Amino acid sequence: MRTVRTLAITFALLVTGSSAFAADSTSQVIKRQAPKGITATFYACVDKAGSDTTAQGACLAAEKKTQDTRLNTTYKALTAKLTGKAKDNLLNAERAWLDFHNRNGDFEASLYGDEPVADLQVTQNEIFRLAERADALDKYLTIANDQ
Repeated sequence: MRTVRTLAITFALLVTGSSAFAADSTSQVIKRQAPKGITATFYACVDKAGSDTTAQGACLAAEKKTQDTRLNTTYKALTAKLTGKAKDNLLNAERAWLDFHNRNGDFEASLYGDEPVADLQVTQNEIFRLAERADALDKYLTIANDQ
């Protein structure tokens, strides 16, 4: 009896939860998956774009540029703080990450296909990788600044 009641409660929560997700905006859905560095401007742009894939693409392009700039700025600041072996190791790590980033992007593009919506997903994934790397470099920069 206890198992049946637990299953009934679990099912009710799932149904209620599904209804809540259905009412979420596009940006709220993306936020649940996104790393912390994604900008509020991007989320506002995505909500404004609605189902217009051209407008969504513009939002993604702008955020990609923002995240790429953030990554490069943080990388330069970190390399300025490091010397010797630590700086060499960062350079090697960054080269390896860039190789991974590019190869993963190639894989995703072949996996998702040629549809415009698939291209948007691949670009969003790329933005998330850029933001995650920038977040990691931010953390490393904080450590380097504390030394």
